[in-house]
Amino acid sequence: MPESGADQREAFFGQPRWKGFLKKHQYLLAGSVVILVVVSSIVLLRGKPPQSANLAKMTVQESTIVGPLVQHNVPTATVLLKNTGYSPALTTKARLVMTVWTASTFPDWDMPLKLTADAETIGEIDAGTVVSQTVSLITPLTDVQGMHLERKDWFIVLLGIVSYTDILGNPHETKLCLIWRETSTQRLTPCERWNIMD
Repeated sequence: MPESGADQREAFFGQPRWKGFLKKHQYLLAGSVVILVVVSSIVLLRGKPPQSANLAKMTVQESTIVGPLVQHNVPTATVLLKNTGYSPALTTKARLVMTVWTASTFPDWDMPLKLTADAETIGEIDAGTVVSQTVSLITPLTDVQGMHLERKDWFIVLLGIVSYTDILGNPHETKLCLIWRETSTQRLTPCERWNIMD
């Protein structure tokens, strides 16, 4: 009785010669898969998101103050913020506060300033761009403050927070603390604490 087509195929594929053919081509198939994985990895690496070094990074370029630190004067400071990254800082907001610091050292607190609803909206800051922010004491210096500032046992301190998102939508904050210790210069210098970039 003649064999059916299915029986004939089963008999053919069951032969040792065909098994050898399949075994040889298994290696070829495995090699092709490896090549495909390598090529896919290269394509993915080329199209991967920017590295953190290429993203926005807000820093303080310079900060200066206008005195003098005497009774009834209102000191004013200008802070130059720069995007030192290689892509825009988006939805940027900043809050700066100037205060009289009544000690020569900083306490072991977390950054005391928070970003609140009164933060100034700056918007987009392109890579390499500098923006200027100005802040003053809320009230004129009192007689007591002026006396201590002249004796240099109290200081003018500027606290700030700059929030922004990078081009991938990730949020970031730059926290800054600047102090005016040396009244012979207009430059504020970084505090020992609270200068943080994430």
